[in-house]
Amino acid sequence: MSTVAFHTLGCRLNQAESDSMAEQLAGRGVFAAAATPADLVVVNTCTVTKEATKASRQTIRRAVKNNPDATVVVVGCYAVSNPDEVASIEGVDVVVGNDEKERFAEVLGETTAVAPLFQIRMRPPDVPPRIRANLKVQTGCDEWCTFCIIPTTRGPLRSFAADDLIAEAESRVRSGAREIVLTGVHLGKYTYDKGGDERRLVDLFARLLEISGLWRIRLSSILSNHLTEELVDFIAADERMCRYLHVPLQAGDDGVLEAMHRPYRIDEFVEAVERSARRIPGLALATDVIVGFPGETDAAFEETLAVVERVGFSKLHVFRYSARPDTPAAQMSDEVPPDLKRERSKRLIDLGNSIRSRFLNDHLHSPLTVLVEDEREVDDTVVSSGQTSDYVRVWFEADGVVGKMVEVEGERVRADGLAGRLVSVSRG
Repeated sequence: MSTVAFHTLGCRLNQAESDSMAEQLAGRGVFAAAATPADLVVVNTCTVTKEATKASRQTIRRAVKNNPDATVVVVGCYAVSNPDEVASIEGVDVVVGNDEKERFAEVLGETTAVAPLFQIRMRPPDVPPRIRANLKVQTGCDEWCTFCIIPTTRGPLRSFAADDLIAEAESRVRSGAREIVLTGVHLGKYTYDKGGDERRLVDLFARLLEISGLWRIRLSSILSNHLTEELVDFIAADERMCRYLHVPLQAGDDGVLEAMHRPYRIDEFVEAVERSARRIPGLALATDVIVGFPGETDAAFEETLAVVERVGFSKLHVFRYSARPDTPAAQMSDEVPPDLKRERSKRLIDLGNSIRSRFLNDHLHSPLTVLVEDEREVDDTVVSSGQTSDYVRVWFEADGVVGKMVEVEGERVRADGLAGRLVSVSRG
């Protein structure tokens, strides 16, 4: 039996695509490796920042080193933006672009490097079900933010047919999934390429909720200007829609947002997320922020701090700006000095940690509904873990509850979530 190991960098969409590519390979008799070395190694890369590109290169080289006899395939955004550079890395056998991910096994089957590994009609090994499964509903972007190369590496907006998505979701639920995470580059523009609008995303939610055995639906990310009243009200009306929204901010100053070519301004952003929080009980909000974008003044950064404090994001992802070649921002003047970027990043991270600490403490000494995804033995004790609807990881001692919905009392805050005590099994 041939085996494959995946190394996935970057966004949740990349993870969803890695899952899909792994399933395609399983259909050709190439199954996930229980341990290295594997026969085939796939590195699904990211190049959204200079640091992401560096991490992709390091991961490729590490994969080659740890799997000296494997066929190494590199796919993803770095493989699109710099294919010759990727191909020149010693040990890389095949370079594949993003557009080929949907027919990944077919493409590899046409290469002399991978085809010999394929064996049809092999029985797959027993693998645990994926309790929380990703569903890729669209790809591509047409915003052309000045710091971002994704419209180039992912191409234009492209949405997938609702009937196909429902069929895929049903298959995942039959395989054990209880939560579906909708992923995409620009989820708010699902079906825009087909003349649709945000209502088509709501329609997709409604059809997904008709699937027997599906307990939760979660959005991976959505822009504030797509948080329409209809979408927000739909989420609020059904508890199976997770009480969590990741809404990228990037900057808290209108001048910086304009320079970034973001499709919203601060008053619009704040109004959208605060309206969502008022209408959706228990909503947690997460965001991304870039510090040190060219031209960001002290006053502009203080505005960002003020917005973060006002909204009270439960999760804050902070990125120091680094120029990405082939983007308009890379040509901008007024670069922020590295030391100042580090200082601003630290202040924002400290603020985010403070807000998250308050958020997690609010979950203590009350019942938490947790979808259990994993269990492992720790010092002769079985410890299970899962996520709440508002995206808090919870650990507790229990055996045999993976794939079930349980009630856990939060007892203490951990650096990465909460530790608690199992109260009851509510479903499954």
